Amino acid sequence: MAPTPSSPAARRTLDRATLVAVQTPQAFRAAVLRKAHGATRDAAGEAVAVPTDDATMVEAVGGTVRVVDGEPENLKITTAADLGTAERILVARGT
Repeated sequence: MAPTPSSPAARRTLDRATLVAVQTPQAFRAAVLRKAHGATRDAAGEAVAVPTDDATMVEAVGGTVRVVDGEPENLKITTAADLGTAERILVARGT
């Protein structure tokens, strides 16, 4: 299990043979995604859940999440370091 700010030590190590790496973006039919996003708020619009991603929300409303093959170079760019990695990939590809 991953460490948290309040508990920085790992609680246990998961069997990696049972894990799958997940990438962004995630894709869902619009109606399914709207339902999932709607379920995170009550009638007054107040948050009732704090999901970590779209897949978590879709699963919470009974949807199915399928895993498809991706590309290791498919990056989510959120930091300057990520941008540098993307630039190096593009240079290596000659683009």
